[in-house]
Amino acid sequence: MRITKIRLRECARAALEQRRGYSVAVEKGQGFVPGVRLTAHKGAKEIKVAVRTSSDREIGLTRDRKGNWRTIPKVAMVVVAVPAIDDPASVEVFGFDPKVLKREFDAALAAQLKRYPDLPHKVPIFVSLDKVSGKAKSGLKTKSEWREVLLLNSVGPRGDATVGFIERVKREFAELTGVDVSKVTVDFHINA
Repeated sequence: MRITKIRLRECARAALEQRRGYSVAVEKGQGFVPGVRLTAHKGAKEIKVAVRTSSDREIGLTRDRKGNWRTIPKVAMVVVAVPAIDDPASVEVFGFDPKVLKREFDAALAAQLKRYPDLPHKVPIFVSLDKVSGKAKSGLKTKSEWREVLLLNSVGPRGDATVGFIERVKREFAELTGVDVSKVTVDFHINA
């Protein structure tokens, strides 16, 4: 069974919310695929997050016309969601410091440029999460700050506007009362 990128992005968001204690909002913007840019809140702290997905457990980054990496310099965290290597019903989610990713991808780019000096900036550079024999730059998952494994069926579709509303209410109530958002629960009742 192939896991779609949409489902992988949902798992990335769920890992941040359910396991890492963040309240998450999807950033909207021209050219943004829903779920690839997030704003994550934990207490008073707010960070920008980029989400990357891969069905083959290789992460790709692209560069702009000047040769600078796109997206990762603009965020405080990069979250990568991939199918679990040993369980088709699970997803692995990794959290990376963008500076660490930049170093790893700079090294991978240097190796590519050594082989192909005229490599166009539009060509994505890939680094494997898993150690691959014979590949100098692989095993990226060992550089992650954290790892979470989620059962795919434990993560529901997030297209529901109600979920975003509830997360916003929790975050705003936490800010208003000065408590950590992870301590806030919301329970709505309709009296007929």
